[in-house]
Amino acid sequence: MARRTRTTRSSRTTKTLPDPPDLPSSYEVATGPPETGDLWDGVGAGPDLVLPEHVADLRLHECRFSGVDLAGRTLSGLHCRDTEFHRCDLSGAVLDDAVFTRVTFTDCRFTGAELNGAGLNDVRISGCRADLARFRMAKGTFLHVEDTSLRGADLYRFTAQDCAFLRCDLGEASFEDARLTGTDLHGSTVDDLRGPLALRGCRIGPDQLVPVGALLLAALGVEITDRR
Repeated sequence: MARRTRTTRSSRTTKTLPDPPDLPSSYEVATGPPETGDLWDGVGAGPDLVLPEHVADLRLHECRFSGVDLAGRTLSGLHCRDTEFHRCDLSGAVLDDAVFTRVTFTDCRFTGAELNGAGLNDVRISGCRADLARFRMAKGTFLHVEDTSLRGADLYRFTAQDCAFLRCDLGEASFEDARLTGTDLHGSTVDDLRGPLALRGCRIGPDQLVPVGALLLAALGVEITDRR
């Protein structure tokens, strides 16, 4: 099947967005569920794909999953490259230590999903629900999350490089001990974010100045009282 030729990074201007997946012009139709150790290359799967409860060491290269039910599945050792997920349900899925490179998630559900220790490189998450998802000790490089609810998500010790959370609901999300220097938070709800000291070096908009300031003052133990 035809493949697109990727432009080398050296021939580009300064990179500001995740690299998109390098996708084929057509896909082979999935004929059955994946098994442990499988490599799926250039495969397209839809709602009729039924995954087993546990699949180990699955590799997805240049694939497209649309409407696939991954809820509650455990995919240990998952490696995804140049792959897109569209309207998939990953609620409660266990994807600890997974590696995603040039992957997009659009209109997907991640509610309660486990991505602890995951590597997210050139990943775009758009229009999704990831409430209560866990990204503990995960690492993101050019991870852009847009128009997504991360309410109550756990990003303990999350490490970000050139990342963005744009127009996201970060209410009650925990960023304790996270490293977010250079992360763009424009348009996101940050009023009751937990671990506000992790926002050192982030970029915010003028409309976020008051809520972020209040969070930082509270974290530093500064009290605002009437004049004695």
